[in-house]
Amino acid sequence: MLDIARKSRLFGPVLTLSVLLWLIAAACVPGPPPATPDASSTIRQAGEAAAEPTVVLTKPPTPTPQSTVAAPAATSTILPEAATADREPPSAASAAIFDDLPRLREQTFSYLIEMAEDVGVRTSGTDLEHAAAQFLVGRLAELGYSPEVQEFSWDSPTASLEIVGHNLGILDANILTGTAGGQATAALVSVGLGKPEDIPAEGLEGKIALIERGEITFGSKVARVHDAGAVAAIIYNNERGGFRGTLGGRSQIPVVALSQGDGRKLKELMDRGEPVEATVAVQDNAVPSRNVIAELPGAGEGVVLLGAHYDTVPDSIGASDNSSGMGALLAVAERLEGRSLPFTLRFVAFGSEETGLHGSEYYVESLSPEELAEIYLMINLDSVGSGDGLVVSGDRWVVGHIRETANREGIPLEVSARAEMGSDHANFRNAWVPTVFFRSNDLSRINTPADTMETINQDLPGDVTALALDLLENVDTLPGYGQ
Repeated sequence: MLDIARKSRLFGPVLTLSVLLWLIAAACVPGPPPATPDASSTIRQAGEAAAEPTVVLTKPPTPTPQSTVAAPAATSTILPEAATADREPPSAASAAIFDDLPRLREQTFSYLIEMAEDVGVRTSGTDLEHAAAQFLVGRLAELGYSPEVQEFSWDSPTASLEIVGHNLGILDANILTGTAGGQATAALVSVGLGKPEDIPAEGLEGKIALIERGEITFGSKVARVHDAGAVAAIIYNNERGGFRGTLGGRSQIPVVALSQGDGRKLKELMDRGEPVEATVAVQDNAVPSRNVIAELPGAGEGVVLLGAHYDTVPDSIGASDNSSGMGALLAVAERLEGRSLPFTLRFVAFGSEETGLHGSEYYVESLSPEELAEIYLMINLDSVGSGDGLVVSGDRWVVGHIRETANREGIPLEVSARAEMGSDHANFRNAWVPTVFFRSNDLSRINTPADTMETINQDLPGDVTALALDLLENVDTLPGYGQ
């Protein structure tokens, strides 16, 4: 504007007026309208600056092992709707899958009902879980497969504490994770909080230490009394009720946890000068479980594994966690039965996920390095039934295809930018197998009796079935497959 003003003084008012009229006219010409995001686009993903999503959950990257811990919330931003002209058209196989989406939703929901209501509670490591495995064997056989059962067991430590005399008998004690196994019978010695100044000058040789919770870690307390000669330790709560916890490592002596009330009773006896003798016992118990495995042989090399756990926590039918994932797995198996894919497709229903990812841990450890290298991708379906959308995480080369497919088909999906290791894919990820993990965006009721059919969004499990089928139809064409 300064240059124009100078020129106007040189060439006169006519030129000035002409320039001003030109500027006003140019300002009045409308420009191209701003781009408006497509309201139907519900796809979300992490910003480009985010690190590649990795797979850590249950449930919540127990996962970590937190089999029963809710997965962290997804961190995501809205993915802009791509222009139609920039998108690759779906393959004929993909188009057929999504044309059939209403039937896939109905089919998947039917299997979900079977698992949740007909089979019901499937508590890890119990006869109920065994019955569920037998149901899956029968169902997969009906679909035309030859399922196999992989037996395994996992250790479930139990704690006991018995007081000799004083009319106390057996007290209710809990396990502290990391405790050594074994049994010790000896006199109790109260050592306060287990600080250095709380340890008697004469030491604790051959004694059982009674320690109050608080101020320093459980592991530090136990290590100190062990160094002083204690043969076992009891930690009692510093607030009402009992508790559970972890020692942060492996102890050298058996350790149990006790309620505040019972701990104070023992301390009061010793404060009055009455000798107290106790027996502390920590015992490992082998709990039987099993994985159910079926294969669809392929025309080429490599294996893609589709997995879901079938067990539940006690007193829960696990409608979302994980009847929904098993429903999707069975629906995929039905759809693909008799097909020949470019790779072998392996279905694995994992047992005892809820108690520490035990089924997938055993399965991975049972494979040789060569067999692990044959698995090009592990797809995990866990808790995909509740909420108003799906969440996916995993290796970028797979997640990108899923995101684009969901965007194209209008399926609500978020891409988690956080590591989610709370479900069975974690054991594969730790063995350097590429993974992708599907869950729903509402995990608020998992691992509780409130995980019921009333909380299920009937579309979501079928949407997972469709996305898994589409991935299986296209995965061998994606950059990164087999690498």
